[in-house]
Amino acid sequence: MRVTPGMTADNALYNLQKGRTVLGRLQEQIASGAVVNRPSDDPITTRQLLDMESKLEEGEQYLSNITKGTLWLNMSETALEGMVKILAEARKTAGTVGSGSSDATVRENAAVQLSELKKQLIDMGNTQLGDQYLFAGFKTDTAPFSKSDNTYHGSGDDISVEIDRGSLAAMNITGDLLLKGTGSYGSVDILQTFDNLITAVKNNDSPTIQAEASKLDEGMKQIANAISDVSGRLNRMDSAKTMITRDQATLTGIMEDTQGIDMIQAAVELNQQQTAFEAALSATAKISQLSLLDYL
Repeated sequence: MRVTPGMTADNALYNLQKGRTVLGRLQEQIASGAVVNRPSDDPITTRQLLDMESKLEEGEQYLSNITKGTLWLNMSETALEGMVKILAEARKTAGTVGSGSSDATVRENAAVQLSELKKQLIDMGNTQLGDQYLFAGFKTDTAPFSKSDNTYHGSGDDISVEIDRGSLAAMNITGDLLLKGTGSYGSVDILQTFDNLITAVKNNDSPTIQAEASKLDEGMKQIANAISDVSGRLNRMDSAKTMITRDQATLTGIMEDTQGIDMIQAAVELNQQQTAFEAALSATAKISQLSLLDYL
């Protein structure tokens, strides 16, 4: 086959363009520090990197959910511990008049103190995180308790967050379980117990005082059961956080190993490619200067 000057020129141009492409890719890799800068660089590796990025994003969302849930549960635990202290103080107050008292002033002071403790208990039941009520179920914008009645105004729903793929964890406890005794923690209506105790103290009704005071003991157990539940949830979230954080670190390391460029090797290859490209340019320039007169 006869090789024409045009074929030689096209071949030389093709090789120059190919060398320039390789040179450009090496320069881009060194500048970015990444082996793959676009899908066409390595489709298989690109797919692997996209899958790992997706898992990293999922992990970040789980960690965000865990952070929110942990904060909510910690705030709840603090409020619950405050409730236990209030009930213990109420129990102590009831004990001072448990056998009855002929002194009306003593009874009145005890009744007033119990009334104030009930108000404090309701305040604890209305604890907020930002503008959200912790113990109101789904009705986070509604105060679950009021000082005018013993009705629970929230919902009985759990607020759950996803802490791993397909794994949900409830981050709240509803107020009806705590202070109305409607669930597995206990069956004491603590708010009504306060009212019954206050009335009994005012009436100097010793048997009722003792009976209602005993209910306060059960109420403390009820709140303590809720605290144990919260502690268990916190432990679960902490374990999930540890596992996800470890997985995130592993994925990040794999991505860096897969995507990261060996700068020393890349620099050597760039230098070699630069030398080869310049040599090709020089040779092509000499070839392009030839004409028919050079062959005569």
